[in-house]
Parts: sequence; structure tokens; C-alpha cells
Amino acid sequence: MKLFIATLSLLIFFWNINVQSPDNENNRINQHSNTALENYWNNDFNGLWLNEDDKTRSITKCKISYKNNSYVVQMWGDCHPEDCDWGENVANDIEKGTDKFELLWDQEFAESLVTYQIIDGKLTVTNKRRFKDNSGRADYELVEYFKKQ
Repeated sequence: MKLFIATLSLLIFFWNINVQSPDNENNRINQHSNTALENYWNNDFNGLWLNEDDKTRSITKCKISYKNNSYVVQMWGDCHPEDCDWGENVANDIEKGTDKFELLWDQEFAESLVTYQIIDGKLTVTNKRRFKDNSGRADYELVEYFKKQ
């Protein structure tokens, strides 16, 4: 019985040190910083990516960054005289170390389910486009390759 009480006392003692220690806020070992969390993610995605086909009529460039445990993606499409900014979209709940994620882009007249994947150092973008504007345009799937700037 004395051994049980001694063991229980030690467990409570160590639990209080780890959980309720006044030094806990100063001890950053068990507290994750944004930089520490970034180490768990695939940083190969980060950067500005340009379409290898400079004559594309689809997505011309893609900027991906890591903020607040999410990938933030900004894309531009082929328009004249300047490319059209699709705006930013955020990919949450991505598994650490992933080399692939998806985002849904809704542009009112059409929506695109876009898959981003790193293959052999290139960004592969698969765009599954569905038109919603009753224009009669056919839905399509397009795979394009991007190189990091």
C-alpha cells in the first residue's frame, strides 16, 4: 500500500510540474510556434509558380504561401491585356508532409476543383472546370505544369 501511495504521489507531483508549473509559459519546449509547425509541412509548395506553357489560355501563374497552418493560394488566369486575378483561397486541414491538396474555386459563372501536386520538383495543377452559367460551354479537365520562379 505504501508503494502505491508513493507511486501515486510521484505521478501527481510530475503531472503538476508539467501541466501547472509557473515556468511552463517560459518553457517553450512543449509549445509549438508557427515556425515549428511549418517544419511539419511540405514547403516545396511555397513560392510563385509560372505555367510552363507561356501561351496557355488557362491558369498563367500561381502563388502559394504557408500562413497560420494553412496553404494560401492566389491564381491568375489568361486575360487581355492583363491576367485576371482569381483572388486568394485557403486550404485548411492538410496532412503534414503532403504533396497534394485540393481547392474549390467558385467564380459565379463557373467553378473549378483544382488539385495541386508536387511531382519531380514541378507543380502539377489539375483543373476540373464546370460551367454554371447556362452558356452551353462544355465542362473540362485540364492538367498543366508550373515551374517555380
